[in-house]
Amino acid sequence: MNIAIFSSHILLASHYETELEIILNHQEKGDTITQLVCNKELPACDTNPYHMREACERCVSKRHNGYKVLDKRLNIKSFLNLTQADKIRISEIPTSFNSIEDLQGLWIDNYDIGYSIASSLISIKRNANPELEPRLLERYIISCAGVYFSIINYLKENPTDIFYSFNGRLSHSKAALRACNKMGVTCLLHERGNSMNHYSLFENTSVHDLQSTHKLIEKAWAEADPEERVLTATKWFQTRIGGKMQNWYSFLENQVFELPSTWDPLKTNIIICNSSDDELASLGEEWKNELYKNQIEGISRIIEDGKSYRNIHFYLRIHPHLAKVNNKDVDTLLSMQSPNLTVIPPTSNLSTYHLVQNAEKTITFGSTIGMEATYLRRPSITAGKSFYYFLDASYIAKSHEDLMELISKDLEPKSMENALKFAYFFGTFGIPFRHYKPEDFDRGTINGHYIKSTNRIKWRLIKTFFNNSLFPKIGEKFFHRIREKTFQKFLP
Repeated sequence: MNIAIFSSHILLASHYETELEIILNHQEKGDTITQLVCNKELPACDTNPYHMREACERCVSKRHNGYKVLDKRLNIKSFLNLTQADKIRISEIPTSFNSIEDLQGLWIDNYDIGYSIASSLISIKRNANPELEPRLLERYIISCAGVYFSIINYLKENPTDIFYSFNGRLSHSKAALRACNKMGVTCLLHERGNSMNHYSLFENTSVHDLQSTHKLIEKAWAEADPEERVLTATKWFQTRIGGKMQNWYSFLENQVFELPSTWDPLKTNIIICNSSDDELASLGEEWKNELYKNQIEGISRIIEDGKSYRNIHFYLRIHPHLAKVNNKDVDTLLSMQSPNLTVIPPTSNLSTYHLVQNAEKTITFGSTIGMEATYLRRPSITAGKSFYYFLDASYIAKSHEDLMELISKDLEPKSMENALKFAYFFGTFGIPFRHYKPEDFDRGTINGHYIKSTNRIKWRLIKTFFNNSLFPKIGEKFFHRIREKTFQKFLP
């Protein structure tokens, strides 16, 4: 088989190791493998948005060091492969936008480039509505369009049975996915699996494809042993409630199983759990919240209209993931005030699950707390899109008015079995690593080797030059010239 793999996020922890795992597996089968790489050509990327030269050196160094673990040599090619017509077309793409919403409207053929770039910028800035820096945005648009057209050209010129890329939601990786979609080539997207000992592959779409992932959830449940699936799903819930997460860092360690001092058991206590917008804020039309522009608006309207419910008290649990995030949205959440509202900050070690278990209802905007509430036999209300949107495992509000009605009336918890379906899939999906042995989410060995960037003399000289305290303007000038020069390979 002819295999191609696009290396786009080498400096992200464990993802290059996953790529090497995939390469090793195909080498064992005798497949022909081509790695499409960036040789410092991208004007902007997710691990080096400002094209810092030392970061480019670290990336290339880590990639080269990874070759030591391979059984055979690879075909290594630069991803960049643009025709003059491609460059002209890239030069005609608008690069100035007034808002994230305007940017999300930018498409190239079947490639939702605006959504993918917005997703990257939101993740980098940790802000669902980041400032659009004109030159950074221009570099992203040009580089993503370059990846899209280049991979189309590669697929035209090279018979390819399977093409691999990372993730599928971020800027350059989605460009690769859409190029494969356009050319009718099977694209497998690699991501984390159910634990750090697993990785996952999604065919021709990402895990964020709600309809596709819903089918996978139902399929996994239907094919599993009836007793084993319940035990596995129950363990997944119990592990999380106990403060341990298998597939990412836990924000629940040292949690305290107590209630806030304002808790009045004679009142109807409702928990509102917000979630971090980083990953879900720009996934496409399928994920668009039909109730509210964003979570801030939703929470504000719920609290304001909830003032008329005299016996209801709301507890806003700000996600612990936001504890180290400083932006306007977090400040707004922390400053919310109302006679029937208590704000629990992200730094609080109060157990969210203990709050949910003692509350009358739980409102989420799509976080897994919505499923954990159902598992704990509490009514769960969802005010947005989620991975369980089609599972009928929570009450899906159809409008703001519908949500307020759900708040005011008696509700029974939704189906426990449907919540277990969700837990079973996310507790089992993925493929066990054979070559990579993780020690934690940031560190591990592949075939006994740690894959790191080498602090070579060239890298140290570059770092010293561009961070020169004696002649800062000279270093800044050269850095600017090198960064701007990268455009020349993408434009006519």
